[in-house]
Amino acid sequence: MENSYELEGLKRAETQRMVLLCLVEHGEQMSSVEIAEKLSLSLNAVNIALFNLNNKGLVERISRGVYKYKLGPILAPLLKEYFERD
Repeated sequence: MENSYELEGLKRAETQRMVLLCLVEHGEQMSSVEIAEKLSLSLNAVNIALFNLNNKGLVERISRGVYKYKLGPILAPLLKEYFERD
């Protein structure tokens, strides 16, 4: 991640934020189906979020429908705190 504005944009993109935090908390790659089930979101919503997160450089596409986050695990609590601030 090169610019902090990508994280700032996630404050307004709730689904992207949820998907990113899900991947970070899980700690391993996940399929879009697994994410959708875990978050009780539609598969389409998750796929759109993953597409946008990938374009922002926040997640990496491993294979068709499988992604992992590109941040270190130490950042999970920091991300939660960041997104909860006003």
